[in-house]
Amino acid sequence: MKLEIVIAVIIVLVLVVLALFAFLPKGGTKGSMSPQEGNNKEVVIEGGETMQMENANQSPMREEEREKEGYKRKNLSFLKFVSAENCMYSLDERELNDLKDLGINGIRICPEYIRKGEGEIEVDIPEFVIVNLIRKAHNAGLAVFLEVNAGGKPDIEGNPSFVYGEGDIEALHKIATKWAEIGEREGVELYSPLNEPNLMFRTEKDLLKWINTTQDLHSYFKGGLVLKIGGIQEVEDVGEYDYLAFDIMWGDKNYRELEAYIDEAVGVGTKIRDEHKLDGFFFGELGAERSKVDKETQAEIFREVLNRTWGKTEGYCFLGWSNLEFRFRDNDRAKQVIAKWYRREAPG
Repeated sequence: MKLEIVIAVIIVLVLVVLALFAFLPKGGTKGSMSPQEGNNKEVVIEGGETMQMENANQSPMREEEREKEGYKRKNLSFLKFVSAENCMYSLDERELNDLKDLGINGIRICPEYIRKGEGEIEVDIPEFVIVNLIRKAHNAGLAVFLEVNAGGKPDIEGNPSFVYGEGDIEALHKIATKWAEIGEREGVELYSPLNEPNLMFRTEKDLLKWINTTQDLHSYFKGGLVLKIGGIQEVEDVGEYDYLAFDIMWGDKNYRELEAYIDEAVGVGTKIRDEHKLDGFFFGELGAERSKVDKETQAEIFREVLNRTWGKTEGYCFLGWSNLEFRFRDNDRAKQVIAKWYRREAPG
């Protein structure tokens, strides 16, 4: 009888222990979470895409910690870059392999901002997202072209959604200074304080004031400072900038007109480069909108540009590593064209 009681007690104790374990989460004690669960964050980006950011809750490393990592800014003589329209990437192993198959040596990454009113400019993509992308790119051996973008989604003519005046320059300069400091801390290779300022500002006077105001950014950023222009434009004074870049978009099969336009861009750009003794002139964005051209035409536009200009500039940045308007990521012919030229030795 006593033996039966002992056995019954043991059975009850086992059942109690099993019941307690049933209420505990798998892989840890109650209330715990894995590092992945605690630090990953899903960010929604333009076009409905989402990206999973690892270690999203971690604050950026202190400068001394960054120095211990040992990353050294690359000294680039020729740029073989690509860019997404919204400048967002996952930079996971698969995407990095796809990017490297193109023969690139860098990517363009953009902090995004939205204008709410005069002097009121709000961040659109959190800082930690951009910093993590910079670090992922550098860890993969890619250089980074960092550029503040405050224009919003462009209209059908390519003009920015937000236009700025003299009253916005102080707020924009504050943002530009912040990212110059971050760019220096992270060892970014190239930095443009504002995407296409010639289209962003209402008047030529405001544009010139912006260029003059941003001369002090070399106090914060020691890499290559880029003045990036939408289209072709003569610039009288580039001041302390190191590079000039023109953004060229094309949307038809008029290849002769494209050749003439590209020739003009190279002529104007290299003239400014030589007169002001800049480190280089390059194409900051090259794109062909897929709503206007098919895949074959897009690839031919890329081929025409590269064939016409190779050896005449200090590099290129092709726009469309995404599934948005200027996408070439799904265009095998266009990618083959880029890879064919990018895998060549840089022109001397």
